[in-house]
Parts: sequence; structure tokens; C-alpha cells
Amino acid sequence: MTQTQKKTTAIFKLMERFLTQKEISSYDQDLLDEFGCDKKTLERYLNDIEMNYDHIISIKKGRKKFWKLVTVSDIFQEFIKNSSDISQLFLMAQDFDPEILKELEKGTLSNIAKSDESVFLFKNSIMEELKSPKAKQIFKNLKVAIKNYEYRDIVYVYNEKIVYRNVKCLKLVFMNNNWYLAWVDEKMALKFSRLSFIDEVSYSIKIGFQKKEVVPYLEFLKTLQNSMTLYEKEPQIVTIRATVNIAKYFEKDMKRFLPSQCFKSKEHDGSVIFTLEYTQPLEILPLIQRWLPDLIIEEPLELKEAYRKKLKMALKNL
Repeated sequence: MTQTQKKTTAIFKLMERFLTQKEISSYDQDLLDEFGCDKKTLERYLNDIEMNYDHIISIKKGRKKFWKLVTVSDIFQEFIKNSSDISQLFLMAQDFDPEILKELEKGTLSNIAKSDESVFLFKNSIMEELKSPKAKQIFKNLKVAIKNYEYRDIVYVYNEKIVYRNVKCLKLVFMNNNWYLAWVDEKMALKFSRLSFIDEVSYSIKIGFQKKEVVPYLEFLKTLQNSMTLYEKEPQIVTIRATVNIAKYFEKDMKRFLPSQCFKSKEHDGSVIFTLEYTQPLEILPLIQRWLPDLIIEEPLELKEAYRKKLKMALKNL
């Protein structure tokens, strides 16, 4: 029997096993003996199943990793148990894919959702870029790579086609209403790639890496402001004045537009002073431009001058 035949046989037997066994581990000695393989090979079989079947997920218990079959009823049972308002999720799911819960049209969940149709309106969906089968498969492939600390080769198409080899996939990040892949290249530089421009994801020559190799990057991502935040660059602080026309949007208890936004004071004329941190101008200038002319850079002067030049260039193009 060839290696391909062995793998195919093993995967079919594993799929059958999921129907009768709640969880499967790559440490299962009975399976290792039955397939005549080592733990790493069995783990690759299980990873391939997870990548190709949405209802197979991996979980960690201590140092061991398990795979389990999750049914639709399991998901909803858990959600209903922990949520006081399931109609919002149901309506969002239907907005993303009208067919996704079609079998429940006459059920309780559908009735609950319909009663709140007049309440909710979703103008943006976090799955907007993932509606095609190809995009969903790329998303799934990246999830597996991230979970297992595996390398991938990525074909990226923007103005031209670029192939990135031996990419360390770190996180799928949703920001600025778009999905991005955070990854580290062979020179250990941190990159962000928009998912809608990723054309293909495939296995690399290199197989896997250790989590400890990317811990500093993962810690940085926790403090990430947006896709323009630079890694290992000491942030600067800009002081901004919001004129009285828009001051209420920048009051102390209002929602922040960027994570580093910090209220400082409300002035006698009704304007508001606040600060932002930035590692490069592009990280914050789009926000300031959005509120033009009512957000005024007070300091530093070099950023104010850079913004002035940018506005002059914009005026020339009108």
C-alpha cells in the first residue's frame, strides 16, 4: 500500500471514528497501532480533516491536543445557555448567508429572530470579504496554520502577483472593517496582508515553528492600533483639539476612535483636547482627515507641518 493510500484509508477510518467517539487525540495508542504511524503523522491526518471539514475542531487540554466533531445542535445549545438575546446572532447569520440556517426557518430560533426584525439592521458584516467558496477556504486554511504554528506559502495579488514563502501565520485580525492576516516573513519582519488580496494559500517546504519564536509579535498584536502600527517603533504622542462643532464626540465618556485615544480636558470655548499615540503619521492622519477641518493638531510641530503639506497636495489635485 502506498503512502497516499495509507493516508486516505486512515482519514476515512478517522471520520468514521468521529461518529462514535466524542474526542480523538494524536496520542491514541490504539489508532497509532492500527495505522502503523507515529504521533506527528496522526496529527497531520487530523489537521487535514479539520482543514477540510467545518464541523471538526481542535481543542487543547493541558499539553495535549484533541479533535472533536461539533454538531449544529451543540453550537446552539451552548449559545442559548450563555446568551440572553439570540435574535441578534441569528439575524446577522442570515444577513451573511440566507441559506445557512434554512433548515430552522419554521423553528423556535426563526420565530425569535422574526419578532426582532424591526429592531436590528446590519449595514456591515465581518464576513463581507468571505462570501465566495474560495475566500472561505483560504480563511479556513489560515485558521489551521495559525492554530498549529505551521508555515504557509501565500500568493498575494494587488498591483502585481507576489509569492511569499515560509510565512509564519500569527493571527486573523478584523480591523477597519476588513480582515487582515498578521504574519512574519523569513527576515522576521511583521506584515499585514488584506485577505481580499490573498489569492492562494499552500503548505511550505518548512513544516512548523515553535510558539516561543513569535511570542513578542503576539504580545505586540494585543496593543495594535491599526494596520499602520509599526512593530518595534517607539510611539510618539500627538495633542489634538476637537473644535466645539464636534467636541461632544471626543468627550471623556464617549467611544474612542483609536485605542490610544486619551481625553485631556474640556476648554472654556467648548473644545476638547485629547491625545493619540502613533508610530508613523499614516497611523492617525486618516482619522484627522475624516473630521477635517474640526480636528486641529496642536503638537508636535513636525507632524502638523507634514499634515499641512499633505493638505496642500490634496488641494493641487482638485
